[in-house]
Amino acid sequence: MLIRAIALSLALLLGIGTIIPFMTDSAEAGPKHRKPKKKKLKKYSKAWWRWYHKQQRKKRALLARKRALRARQILLARQRAEKNSAPKAKVNTGEVRDRVAKDETKEAVLPSGKKAPSSFKQSQATNSELQFQVSDDSGSRLGTASLSVFGPAMGEDADSGRNKMVGGVPTGSLRRGVIDKMMREDGWVVNDYTKDINGKKVYVVVAQSSVKGAVQSRLFYFTEVEGKIYTLSTNSPTEAQERIAQESEKVIQSLQRGNRPVQAGLKQE
Repeated sequence: MLIRAIALSLALLLGIGTIIPFMTDSAEAGPKHRKPKKKKLKKYSKAWWRWYHKQQRKKRALLARKRALRARQILLARQRAEKNSAPKAKVNTGEVRDRVAKDETKEAVLPSGKKAPSSFKQSQATNSELQFQVSDDSGSRLGTASLSVFGPAMGEDADSGRNKMVGGVPTGSLRRGVIDKMMREDGWVVNDYTKDINGKKVYVVVAQSSVKGAVQSRLFYFTEVEGKIYTLSTNSPTEAQERIAQESEKVIQSLQRGNRPVQAGLKQE
């Protein structure tokens, strides 16, 4: 009898131990989710290459976002530094307008001491160059011009056969100087010739250049004055070439007639 009771007690304990885990699993809320097993790709297969390129695109996109963020941070830092270091200055618009008007009406004086034609308004001056804004009688802008020293004269003018010179310098050398300048500015030389202005020989080179698809006329005048060879170069639309040539010859005449310099002479660059 005792043995039977012991056997029944053991059987009951074993049954309870088996039923409790089963009931606990069944009572948990929600279904169990198992992580899907990653499919192992064969290296260098088509699927592997697709996966590889996808990862590379993600890396590049992440690096691009990081670079853009860094660049924006640097830009904002610079803007803050400039804003803090440069205090705002009040600008008197009336003074600026008066100064601009005064500069626009400033009379240009050539190295010879003669005044430039009224169509030439000096815009800037350095030790080696005078720059002008050229306008017509109504004040409409024709183009720009600059006067500089090409170099010292080497002798007398000559024009016999191939021996063409201005101030003792062969015109071929002057022309090559213009060609070099046009090559740097994506331009080209069209023609060259010599003519007399005010009884002195002047060598003229006609060239053109392209600015935003529009063809610009370029004229280069070379003349000898008091031991120096001056060059006057102009830049204008092609339709204004004839008018700006007329005004340029007036400058050459004023330059040749002068003999009493009143402003610092231009120096060769």
